[in-house]
Amino acid sequence: MTTTVQDTALAPAEARVTELGPIQRTLLGTGDRRLSLTVRIPSAQAGQVRAALSAALATAPVLGAELVEVPGLRIPSQRPAAGADWTGGELALGTFRARVTDSWDGPELTLSCDAMFADTTSVSLLLAEVAQRLGTAGAPSADAPDYLAIAPGHLAMLREGELAEEERFWAGRRPRTEGAAKQLADAVPGRTDAPEAEHVALGRPLTGPTLARLNALAAETATTPADVARTALAAVLHRIGLPAGSLGWTGDARQAIGLPTVPGPFTQVVPCATAPDPTQGGPAAVRAQRAEDEQALAMLGGPTHGPADPTPELVFDSHGLPQLPAGWCLESWSFPLAGRAVFSLRVQGDAASLHVESAGPEQQDRLAAVLAMWSALLTDLVHRTDAPLAALRLLPEQDAAELAERLQAGLAAPAADGLVARFRAHAAAKPGAPACRQGDRVWTYAELDARAAAIAGRLDGLPVGGVVAVLADLDADLLAALLAVNALGGAFLPLSPQEPAARIADALTRSGAHTVVVGAGAEPALLPADCRALVLSELPGEPADSVTAGATGEVTTGATAGLAEPVATGPDALAYLLRTSGSTGVPKLVGVRRSSLENYLRWADEDLRVAATPLPVVSSPLFDASFKQTLGVLYAGGCVRLPAADRLDLAAVRAELAASAEPVTLNCVPSYLSALLAEEESAGPDTRMNLARVLLGGEPLDTDLLRRIWTRHPQAEVWNLYGPTEATATATAGRMTPGGGVHVGTGVAGAGLAVVDEQGMPVPDGVLGEVVVTGPGLAVGYLSGHQGDSPFRTLEIAGRRVDCYHTGDLGVLGADGTLRLFGRGDSQIKLNGWRIDLHEIEHAARRGDGVRDAVVVLDRRAERPCLRAFVTGTADADQVRAEIAAILPQPMVPDSVTVLERFDLTATGKVDRTALLARAVTAAEADPKDYDAEQLVVATAWREVIGGGWPRPDDEFFACGGHSLLLARLVNLLRAQGYEQLSLRQVVRRPTVQSIAGYLRPQSNSA
Repeated sequence: MTTTVQDTALAPAEARVTELGPIQRTLLGTGDRRLSLTVRIPSAQAGQVRAALSAALATAPVLGAELVEVPGLRIPSQRPAAGADWTGGELALGTFRARVTDSWDGPELTLSCDAMFADTTSVSLLLAEVAQRLGTAGAPSADAPDYLAIAPGHLAMLREGELAEEERFWAGRRPRTEGAAKQLADAVPGRTDAPEAEHVALGRPLTGPTLARLNALAAETATTPADVARTALAAVLHRIGLPAGSLGWTGDARQAIGLPTVPGPFTQVVPCATAPDPTQGGPAAVRAQRAEDEQALAMLGGPTHGPADPTPELVFDSHGLPQLPAGWCLESWSFPLAGRAVFSLRVQGDAASLHVESAGPEQQDRLAAVLAMWSALLTDLVHRTDAPLAALRLLPEQDAAELAERLQAGLAAPAADGLVARFRAHAAAKPGAPACRQGDRVWTYAELDARAAAIAGRLDGLPVGGVVAVLADLDADLLAALLAVNALGGAFLPLSPQEPAARIADALTRSGAHTVVVGAGAEPALLPADCRALVLSELPGEPADSVTAGATGEVTTGATAGLAEPVATGPDALAYLLRTSGSTGVPKLVGVRRSSLENYLRWADEDLRVAATPLPVVSSPLFDASFKQTLGVLYAGGCVRLPAADRLDLAAVRAELAASAEPVTLNCVPSYLSALLAEEESAGPDTRMNLARVLLGGEPLDTDLLRRIWTRHPQAEVWNLYGPTEATATATAGRMTPGGGVHVGTGVAGAGLAVVDEQGMPVPDGVLGEVVVTGPGLAVGYLSGHQGDSPFRTLEIAGRRVDCYHTGDLGVLGADGTLRLFGRGDSQIKLNGWRIDLHEIEHAARRGDGVRDAVVVLDRRAERPCLRAFVTGTADADQVRAEIAAILPQPMVPDSVTVLERFDLTATGKVDRTALLARAVTAAEADPKDYDAEQLVVATAWREVIGGGWPRPDDEFFACGGHSLLLARLVNLLRAQGYEQLSLRQVVRRPTVQSIAGYLRPQSNSA
């Protein structure tokens, strides 16, 4: 392959074509790169060194060649520069610079040269020539060929096709990847606020025993210590997900072309063809790499890169350091590649270090992280040579010990007070204080205590650890039921009246529920054989009445007795069960200990200060975020604030928050706050919510929402919370600051954080990996609904074993413990506050008649993300969606179902999800002339809320891309047009244009 450029610099009067040789081509596009060196030369005079250097340069004119500028390229001139000129102790010859100064132990020689004209071996040859001319190593060498005379012959070989074999070889070695190759910045994101360094040079020394073992392993494998070091570096990069081609290594073409003593740019960067086999031990991996290298070494001098091939982002310099004449002392050496990181093993006598440098915009913390992993894995490799590469540690020993200490620290805290014990103490100390408020209705601690006692009295026979499902909306009875179950030593399972009946029945069966408590507004579910129902509307009394349960379980009014002393349980007894979306097609049941719940409530009280300002309950009881708003407030002795209207009635909630006399703390998912802000922005400047703090979590937070918050509420504190259900709701919290980027803060409530690679081994700060959580908040595990490897595992680190939960979230830990998240590595997503495993929806879709296979894709093409299902077979799309809706809650039901003959596939045989989205079939648009008056009103508001075309009368709101928050906005728009009789509760079951319009008609008695 020949590369030609129009060269006007060499012949200004007559432009001619210059062909670039393979070695020159390797160096193109790397920017300004200068190698530099400083050595101390004992037993010599400064003048002698200057004279010897001038004479040595005369035998290697390429080192002093001039640059010839060609548009877009830089190539060596075909003639040397004019003679050397020493002025003031400094020499300048072409790009070559040298300085000789006196020091305490002989003169010090500092030199530098553009890397287009020299390499490490060139410097070694030059220093040897200087030493000979100083008389310290014999007579000057005989004249040797010069690179500038060799280059034309090499170009002639290229023109005549003699390098075709090399071209075919290198073409086969160049890595081919599907899509954009992952780069170092993807695996090690670095700090968002870190300044870019102009030059980075970092080193890590190797201990004496490690160096000895390194040399022994090199001898055992008939390789060099540099070969072993490069194998370790390649293994590190493979472990953090970089392709083989991201690493290159420097090979010297001199031996291959038979010119071992010629100075010049003979170093080529060879791309690694394959990554090390992670199942191999150290010796086998080093030998395999060396065998692969032997082929490349024989072909050096050929075109390692084509004209469009980029140089690998990371380069291992096989030379490390130039060779020095005997007695000379190396003070400094630098051989960077601009824009790339150069790694090397540097050995000087009995000392050695791992080194990395860059003359480009690499961030220092990014390179430091790779250097730390390289040092750790190499040290482990030479001490445990039989261990597979995948099992070698990536964290230096001292860092590992410090991490183990941090992860175990949270377990040392004393046990927290029990929930019921704290509640009973508040009820005894201030019985008339408000415990719960909803609009103008207030329940005192004494009243709530009595109601909880009444419910407890009807849960007779509940065994310790027995499960009680609570099917209720947000109200005082829900609080009383949770307290009653906890007092009896049971575990509560929150259910929602809005869930499909089949899903509720499944939860009752798989949890083995002893009783289901049915609150107001809920209908008794179809119960398993061994489960009974306690309908609270049939229980005498109201939360506002004083009630007490007699010895026989009868309820009498007028007494003031409350909950009895809670039943004694161990710290590992279950407090509650929650369901999370499962990849097996059924929800997973997560069991959380009483000690974990109490530890969490103590944090909410003492650190989060949930009772310091009003904290409205806007989270569904299905989500553990609601526990801080309800049980956390009661634990702290505060008053639970239930919205007077439905929590999804955004206009009413916004009005309540605006009317609050006290600044409030709002805890919700970002999408809920975004919808509230939209209501606020449309309501005018004088209707701002009275916000003191905003606690966000459950979904990714973006900078646009932060900007909107601070624009309208500059005084409000904004906190970002993170934590899976399996770690008791919240594991981290962090306060957002303008310009500080989005993060989720540091560990709270005793939670420890680590980031691990695919093998579960911890990685250093700054490296992307899977987030694992440790500490007292860990759940006991999954009671049902999970198959395969459990994410509850043991992390072995620094000789210690720490229980942890693998979250599946990808993240990076900063040096200060701050966690930043970067999505997920599996099929789970977060949508409108729901944690959804796409595989669960696919399992539900496969149950449909005529469905062979199913794929569900998150569609982010529009402003509002939504789910789209694709199935193969003979199924009816509407029927498949209806069957999914009968099994799954509304947020998990796809907006559309498309039936295909087959799925689009990528070149590697995987489902092409991008291509599928382009084939999504949505409902046909209706003709607005076919609407009656009320339907036109609904359809017009419908389009204003979710966009799109005109919906058909029987189109379901959720099927057209809406969700519960948008439905609440639709209801509010219609109420603002005079249809004040419309309520969200009326339409939420199956909202269609036709059904909503029915509630607008004056003659309708549907309410």
